[in-house]
Amino acid sequence: MIVPDAAVPLSNTRITGSHFGVSDVVMTVRSVIDASVPMRAASRIIGLTNELNGDEPYDHPSHTTVQNFILRIGLYLLLRATRPHHDWIWVADHTYSVGTTKVFVVLGITLTDFQQLRRPLVHHDLEVLTLLPVDQSNGTIVHQQLTDLVGRVGVPLAVLSDRGSDLNKGVRLLQQDQPTVISLYDIVHLTSRKIEKVLNNAPQWDEFRKACCQCANAVRQSTLAHLKPPRPKTKARYMNIDREVRWGARALRLLDRVREGNLKVRQQVRLPKGLIEEKFGWLDEYRSSLQQWEHLSLTARHVISEVRRHGYGSNTVLALETIVESTPDESSQRLVRQIIDDVQPMCDLSGRHGSLPASSEVLESLFGKGKRLLSGTSSGTTNSLTRQMLAMVTSTARITPTLVQNALASCSVKNLLKWCSANFKPSLHVTRRQDLPPTETEQILRKPTAHAIPDF
Repeated sequence: MIVPDAAVPLSNTRITGSHFGVSDVVMTVRSVIDASVPMRAASRIIGLTNELNGDEPYDHPSHTTVQNFILRIGLYLLLRATRPHHDWIWVADHTYSVGTTKVFVVLGITLTDFQQLRRPLVHHDLEVLTLLPVDQSNGTIVHQQLTDLVGRVGVPLAVLSDRGSDLNKGVRLLQQDQPTVISLYDIVHLTSRKIEKVLNNAPQWDEFRKACCQCANAVRQSTLAHLKPPRPKTKARYMNIDREVRWGARALRLLDRVREGNLKVRQQVRLPKGLIEEKFGWLDEYRSSLQQWEHLSLTARHVISEVRRHGYGSNTVLALETIVESTPDESSQRLVRQIIDDVQPMCDLSGRHGSLPASSEVLESLFGKGKRLLSGTSSGTTNSLTRQMLAMVTSTARITPTLVQNALASCSVKNLLKWCSANFKPSLHVTRRQDLPPTETEQILRKPTAHAIPDF
């Protein structure tokens, strides 16, 4: 876990080589990182605050300067030396890709720090141990990346991942070198894989999804548009069956209420029986299947909730066995038993350490936060993927005056540009401008013209 720099009073001491005070930078960066305030708004808020406080007027940071503050702090944290530990718990995954580039990220927390939390992991609990842009990834490459990380921060106690093919092979190769390393499987991905096997054997599932798409097209521009089925996910679709199953179960209950006349007056006007029968009567064909899928979905959510709460430890399997006993549906019982078969070995290995984390959602959440923070800003000096990654690193730290002073003193914009150039290829926007430049006619049209002066 990143040990925060010593807290000091929030004074407005000027940053060396800058017109801005430390407190201005801290408040602006925290507004963006912790309060989700857009950078332009955060910049203007600081200016208004200083004016209302009667401070001497001086330029407040522009939104581009705020972006650079966040990136410089992130780069400082990424390059800051990390002390080796013998009890690291790593959370590893690849980010979304931009073009052919994706980023391999490993977060870390020591077992000592994890056992003191007694709550779910949050971003500030973790430290970004490595952040590596790659154009190609396989088991051998991941193994080399993990081996390099071992040489820098020490052998981990455990590695938690979604067990994608490259990650899974890389961790298994690492275990051959370091047999004490425990491989942990993210419970959400584990459960979705089990559900995938169940639904692949259910012939009506694909038919139901196709019928949902047809229904969505039929009601999209009608008075029943608010009842439209959700759009099916194309990626990780078995991790997102809840939305489709939940819609089907609710729509079927609405269909029954319309048929029984059990609607309020306004609903009777809004939901004419003939039109509802025409657009949603097809759901009768899937009534029994939807009931089974709903049980399956609710059971899966219950399993994930219990494993998140207990982690992989001595009480986890007992909690899952309780779910089996309380579930009347046979297919749901089989699902839980299959999950227990995979969870049991990890719990046995983790038991002697108390418990180990079972969910990598904190990393997924961090990816999303980095994307949300800076993906919508102007390209500036760095490409979108770079901004998202370094903003993600900044999100793991507690922003203190001392951290800001050290980061901005150690990492200049020149350092930032040099690091980005060495680690990331030009962005898609840059290469598009280079390969598809405007024509001469477009350049002429883009030239500014003098404003017309009305003659009155």
